Amino acid sequence: MTLLTDFGVSDPYVAETKGVILSRCGDVEIVDITHQVECFNIRQGAFLLLLSYKFFPPGTIHVAVVDPGVGTERRGLVLRTHNYWFVGPDNGLLYPAAVSDGLEECFEIMLEKYPRIGGHTFHARDVFAPVAGELAAGLWPALREIDAQSIVKLELATAKFTGGSVEAEVLHIDRFGNAILNIDSSGLPEGLEYGCEALVEYGGRTYRARYVKAYGDVPTGSLLVTFGGTGLMELAVSRGSASTLLGIKPGDMVRVRLQ
Repeated sequence: MTLLTDFGVSDPYVAETKGVILSRCGDVEIVDITHQVECFNIRQGAFLLLLSYKFFPPGTIHVAVVDPGVGTERRGLVLRTHNYWFVGPDNGLLYPAAVSDGLEECFEIMLEKYPRIGGHTFHARDVFAPVAGELAAGLWPALREIDAQSIVKLELATAKFTGGSVEAEVLHIDRFGNAILNIDSSGLPEGLEYGCEALVEYGGRTYRARYVKAYGDVPTGSLLVTFGGTGLMELAVSRGSASTLLGIKPGDMVRVRLQ
């Protein structure tokens, strides 16, 4: 089982959620994908889940909670895909990963069957954790099947180059300050070679960079453009932080020109 949230690590929320899962299924192994999703940033959480879900064995239960609508009328979901189960809120968070693996069945959690403790704002612990624990134990939670067309759909579109230029969204800033963009390599201009100049336009300024294979291919402190382990284009600084240099954050739009 995996767990992805925006809870951070300074509060007991992650531990409480894990405790309830283990209370339902004591021998389940829980792997933390991350608890450092930017608060309330559903798109970022969806992107990180999409990146990571496929590296786990078939049958893994993925629990993801970035849930600014907790306690409202939004639904709780269990999605069965070709290889996995996904548990979390119906706000689009689960959708990109579930569709990527092949969505097969959609269920709404019967919230009334799971009593809340101390209020209505901790569904990770009070609803999603017991549901995931029951699935892991081979039990069937309190679910009702629903039409897949009724769930919230969040699209993470891939940007494409046109004439050597592309406008792209920052999906994530990693620990190294690399800005990961929604650009894959499929639309790169023909004949493009490593070492060519890249112009990065952001915040009314233009920055010069190099398109390279690896971070160490330019001098320390230099801005670069590369494709990282995600398979997507990154803005990075050799032994530095593109986020600090550019002042960039998830959700921002940038333009990249390769020449």
